Amino acid sequence: MKRTYSQIDMDERREIARWRMAGIGVEVIAEKLGRHRSTIFRELRRNTFEDQQMPDLNGYYCVRADALARGRCA
Repeated sequence: MKRTYSQIDMDERREIARWRMAGIGVEVIAEKLGRHRSTIFRELRRNTFEDQQMPDLNGYYCVRADALARGRCA
C-alpha cells in the first residue's frame, strides 16, 4: 500500500491556530483536517513560538509557524 504525504499549508495552519485558541484538542483538529494526530503534535512541537523574555506571548501562530517550516526547507 502506497502512502502519500503532503506538507501542511498555510490554510491548515490558520485552522490549527484558530482551533487551538478555542481550546480544541489535537485529536479533534487532526480529524477535522483529515490528518494523523501525530502530524498535528509534530507541527505544534516544531513550530510553536517561544520567547524567554515574554512568556505571555508563547503559543502557536500560523504566520510564524509557516516561516519556521519554510526556513527548515531552504
